[in-house]
Amino acid sequence: MVHVHPCPRPVRLRVRCFRPRCLAVLVLPLAFASPQPAHALIRGGEGNSPVRDPGWPAGAVAVFNTPARVAWWEGPPYGGGQWHGECRGDAAAFNEVLKAFAAIDAPKKRILVHDGVGHSFWLNPNRQPEKEAAARIDWVFAVWQADRWQGLRRLPADLRPRDGDPGDDGPVPQIDVYAGGNIKWSDVNVPDGIEVVDERLEAHGFTPADGRVLEGHVVDLRTNAPLAARMRLELVEPQPKGGYRYTTAASATADANGRWVLKSAPAGWHRIVVEADGYVPRVIGYDRSDGQPRWSAHHTGLSKPARVAGRVTDAEGRPLADVEVRLRDVVTETNERYESPSGYTLRTDGDGRFQSEQVPIGKVNIWVHKPGYCRPGLGLPIEMPADDVALSMLRAATLIVTVDFDGVDLEGGYIVNVTPEKGAVVGSWGGSGNIDDKGTRTFENVPPGRYVVTGRPNPGNDSQATDPTTVELLEGESVEVILKAK
Repeated sequence: MVHVHPCPRPVRLRVRCFRPRCLAVLVLPLAFASPQPAHALIRGGEGNSPVRDPGWPAGAVAVFNTPARVAWWEGPPYGGGQWHGECRGDAAAFNEVLKAFAAIDAPKKRILVHDGVGHSFWLNPNRQPEKEAAARIDWVFAVWQADRWQGLRRLPADLRPRDGDPGDDGPVPQIDVYAGGNIKWSDVNVPDGIEVVDERLEAHGFTPADGRVLEGHVVDLRTNAPLAARMRLELVEPQPKGGYRYTTAASATADANGRWVLKSAPAGWHRIVVEADGYVPRVIGYDRSDGQPRWSAHHTGLSKPARVAGRVTDAEGRPLADVEVRLRDVVTETNERYESPSGYTLRTDGDGRFQSEQVPIGKVNIWVHKPGYCRPGLGLPIEMPADDVALSMLRAATLIVTVDFDGVDLEGGYIVNVTPEKGAVVGSWGGSGNIDDKGTRTFENVPPGRYVVTGRPNPGNDSQATDPTTVELLEGESVEVILKAK
């Protein structure tokens, strides 16, 4: 079975510098302003030079700045705050680290024990075979800044990274140790007060001969009753023109207790999909395996389907056809993010109507898009099921900005910024983008309103910015602004 879908959740991306060619976004709270990769690298480095304490729990700096560290990085996107120290060493070195780990001032501290050898994300983010040996590690220490963790709790479901999903217990300092390299687990001395989660194959009734083992348990989200669900492992293949292709690589069926097991799972980048008759299918996780024998758990719940239906009209109440209706931040009644393998994008018919019978019971934000139109503000929050959802769109404006460089030599790029006249507030529109070779930047689908337009070299400084120009954009109008470069 083959599926094609525009964007999976996990994207591993090393970000060194971002110079936008074109960016036009709603102005959201600060944490919302980043692009959308679910797993992105904000910054990092090689070696064990001390990293300044940014606000970790007391005692964490001694664990993070161990001489055994070979690399470090900070993530996730939307503000960062989760720090990873990737380390290499034997059991003696690890035992010394555990003494410092036990002294961290935190209610909980956790060790996860894995089979095989670890892989440094920073040293080899793209899993290039020729770099694998140099990127091997024996443990990773992960610790949060408490304020950044709390910030994650306020993010919409679609923006929360899977490995940083906030919970009631708060951030737990954690070490992932790999017992198939320089460390033998029998030589490790774990101090009191540290929780140990053993994820080795033998701890769950398997052997290395079983290869890569995925195991899960599926229940009904409302009743918690087990479901005889079906699981499929789908290969994720980036496509040359964008998007991703999904091809079923393996599958398993849950028993009457809702338990499924997949042995000898293939290596590669996969997503895990679970479905059952009478329930909405769900993507429950992603797996990137290098082929080492290893075990992991993927427990989940499925929701009965709910209906969402509505109509999109223009400002005069006339139906709008071919509007793209996007269901975002889809969460269950328990506020769990619920990802669909086929996505949640719909289109209106000739009467402006849309509907879906395959969304979970819970909550969703509805966003609409149609070239030449706009719906100012944020998405419309609703509870599912919902019928007769009414959405209205305005005719959008077009802003053409031209920069006059008469008498000014330009070296490098030049960026134009558009901000609301009354300042950036949640739900308002703002845009920025580099000019083309004719000195022009065009912004389409702009909500009507008053905006301030400026330009500056990119890179550049504030003294090189143009004088601000205020412009009023009306529905359906196209307005040109000329900026004088300094």
